[in-house]
Amino acid sequence: MSERAAIRTSKKECVECWSKRIKETEVGTDWDLAEKRCWRCGKETELQRCHLIPDSLGGKDEASNIVLLCDKCHKEGPNVADPEIMWDWIKAYAQPNQFMFLFYQISRECEFIYKRSIKEEIKFFQFLQEENIKK
Repeated sequence: MSERAAIRTSKKECVECWSKRIKETEVGTDWDLAEKRCWRCGKETELQRCHLIPDSLGGKDEASNIVLLCDKCHKEGPNVADPEIMWDWIKAYAQPNQFMFLFYQISRECEFIYKRSIKEEIKFFQFLQEENIKK
């Protein structure tokens, strides 16, 4: 069994390639942090270049066939010849960026605790503010 050649495509080339094709909201990181954070889970760690179509199934060493994943996500990734399956897997489990994660969490908590949407809660606070101004 021969050893596989080292991947020549840089992490920067991968980010440049995919940031033009995939929406930032579909991966686990912001594109400006994509060389440091896993595209699936968002963990900040040393990233591995992971083939969408594995080398063993004929995948090429080029930016359009490589994504950046942490060791754990790389090991868990599907070993398939269809890049769409790999992207579906990344997108299905991708944690939204930090701001969006906090916004969704606050929204869910607001609905759970106050039985109102975040939009309704904002309107309620605006009403209270207006009433305070009138006094």
